[in-house]
Amino acid sequence: MKYPKYAKIDGIKYKINTSFTIALKCFDIVNDNGISDTERALAIIYLLFGFIPENNLDKFLDVSINYLQCGESKEQQSIKKKDMDFNYDMKYIVSSFMSDYHIDIMDSDMHFYQFINLIQGLTEKCSLSRVREIRNYNLNEIKDPRLRGKVAKAQEDLALPEHLSKEDQEILDEFEMLLNGGV
Repeated sequence: MKYPKYAKIDGIKYKINTSFTIALKCFDIVNDNGISDTERALAIIYLLFGFIPENNLDKFLDVSINYLQCGESKEQQSIKKKDMDFNYDMKYIVSSFMSDYHIDIMDSDMHFYQFINLIQGLTEKCSLSRVREIRNYNLNEIKDPRLRGKVAKAQEDLALPEHLSKEDQEILDEFEMLLNGGV
């Protein structure tokens, strides 16, 4: 399988920084509620292409979004329940790549698509797969109350942090300011 290394925009070929670490930085930016949508778009384009274009900003952004979604449509992505966070689960990702593939991703500069493909191919025995299985387990399927309680506790312990929308974060910040006496 050939992974994309370039993007063609208005007939001009542009090199994409395909390192999975750059893509993960892009996702950090996507989830950063402290910056505006314009700053977010410019930062992602800069990380992936190494410059901010004077023209065709929308086309560069569309290509960037498509690249970060590995060519999948937004509809295909939204069907899937989020059961993993690249930053929060990095310890599980690192150990799973070591156990399944004998790859130390901390010393790797693999293509983002390869990184995603390898995550999707992890065995059920690795730590990341087990964590994701616990997060997705339907408690209603467990008849034994003691076992259900243990799985519920494990789900609570392994729950992903919630990323707040910009509006929700502003409301929370305002509430916390009021609690602290307006300081």
